[in-house]
Amino acid sequence: MRSRLVTRATVLRGVQVPRRGNGIPLATRVSTSRAVADFTGDTIDAHSPPAMTGPDFSDPRAGHRRQLLVQLINIPSVSHQERQLADWVEGQLRQVSRGEVLRVVDEVVFRFPALTGKPKIIFCGHLDTVPANDNLSARVEGDRVYGLGSSDLKAGLAVFLDLVATRDPAALHVDPVFLFYTCEEVAYHESGLLVIQRELPELLEDTRFAICVEPTDNAVELGCLGNLQAEVTVHGKAAHSARPWLGANAIHAAVPLIAKIAAVPERAVDFGERVRYREVVGATTIAGGRARNVIPDAVHVNVNFRFAPDRSGDDAVAWMRELVGDAGTIEVKDLSPAGRVPSENSFCRALVAAAGGTVRAKQAWTDVGRFTAWGIDAVSCGPGIPAQAHQKDEYATMTAMTESVALFERFLYDMGESK
Repeated sequence: MRSRLVTRATVLRGVQVPRRGNGIPLATRVSTSRAVADFTGDTIDAHSPPAMTGPDFSDPRAGHRRQLLVQLINIPSVSHQERQLADWVEGQLRQVSRGEVLRVVDEVVFRFPALTGKPKIIFCGHLDTVPANDNLSARVEGDRVYGLGSSDLKAGLAVFLDLVATRDPAALHVDPVFLFYTCEEVAYHESGLLVIQRELPELLEDTRFAICVEPTDNAVELGCLGNLQAEVTVHGKAAHSARPWLGANAIHAAVPLIAKIAAVPERAVDFGERVRYREVVGATTIAGGRARNVIPDAVHVNVNFRFAPDRSGDDAVAWMRELVGDAGTIEVKDLSPAGRVPSENSFCRALVAAAGGTVRAKQAWTDVGRFTAWGIDAVSCGPGIPAQAHQKDEYATMTAMTESVALFERFLYDMGESK
């Protein structure tokens, strides 16, 4: 039994998991009925770099946020090794006198108890990073802070810590709940959000909206791609390589299937005029053969299908089985659901307005998909730079962090009356 540092008198039942999906077949382009075209402002390309501006020295908190980010980077937190960082984050949060801190294992939660009963908005960010690449230590160069996890997504965590320390809860129209969780960078079933769902389910109940502070250049990314990892095994028969007619070469047999996978066209899925998903599939790893003088009897190919939000996980698996046919057998290794595009959610519209109308699709998977599976509308929005994620010279900018604080302030204070 896992113990909590803060004990609840009552524990509510978990949220229900809705099923959805329509099994739309592969096509070149699909337009959905969920309109997002009436969002105001400019769209931005998923691969365009952020505007480069200098740091805002007029913000008295900018230096503090920079120091927070440096400290966050300098505490290693590779997936499954987040405890030291969780301890430090908990210590920072416990200094906020008007808040409540909950901890389960290495998952840390902060909320303002006085706001209970107002519309609940979850702000969440993961503590973990990918493995280090000679970039564990932070360094500051002008507006940039370099280091592992700086953009993905410790800059967002620094923004959260600054927000909870400086905001006046009496002025808020919503009940913000901040989740700092582990193991986002690994398999779907390992996420610390599952610990929170199991041990603190009341935190998820009646949630109106969730924001994942993933790196987005402070744009609002609606929904997310689903992610199917399937191991396809092509079978053959072993034999001596000098007598191949006595066997069946699995490597040779796999070539037509790999060519078929490579020939699958990209499918564009549009939500209104400004949010386009690019659904793609590809072989990402391959292994086979027992020895140089043995005809291989099996080849294992990992096929990664990044599917659009108009498909459910079951739809994606069915599509993969149809693609492979009788060319091999399929074992699903990991399946993460796509995230719904919540364009009709009033809190989503308020956040888009606070971000100046900058919206786009999330051309990757995030925990937006997990929240969708839990029946909670969610988006990604954070100060990190998407193109910097997992790079050796990864960095975040102080300018983007200042803009992120201003964005969330506008949302919490000016837009918080949305219902």
